[in-house]
Amino acid sequence: MTLIVVVVAFMAMEGVTYLAHRFVMHGIGWVLHRSHHEWRARRFEANDAFPVAFGAVTLAVMAVGYQVPAQVMVAGAVGVSAYGCAYLFVHDVYIHGRLGRLPKVAVLERLRRAHGLHHLFGGEPYGMLMPIVSKRLRARADGLTWDVGEDAGYQPVS
Repeated sequence: MTLIVVVVAFMAMEGVTYLAHRFVMHGIGWVLHRSHHEWRARRFEANDAFPVAFGAVTLAVMAVGYQVPAQVMVAGAVGVSAYGCAYLFVHDVYIHGRLGRLPKVAVLERLRRAHGLHHLFGGEPYGMLMPIVSKRLRARADGLTWDVGEDAGYQPVS
């Protein structure tokens, strides 16, 4: 049962991430998230407040889960934390190269390109580990040369 809760929580986080990214970060939280869509030559950005806040909530849920007979809370928090770690690696380390560029990995390059469309056009896809990229959006990007790495500034490359 515990493993099922961990896996379900991990998988559910893609939807939660989509909704948070679409309606919070690109809504009322734009004041912080904007820093992620602008080129910067610094290690930290205002947008980093989001994973810190999300992590704090997850730690609080885990702490409560250990204090009451609700191991499902702990298992759920473990699944959420595992998603957070995967997101950190894929988004910040691999896609944006915040620790330097890594060798190319085909499946991660697909995610990198999908996320690059988000930076290029400022809209969909909002998901990260399972982004949905429409045929129309792929066609819109065809013929453009662009990059999403820190050194490219998230802009089309001429």
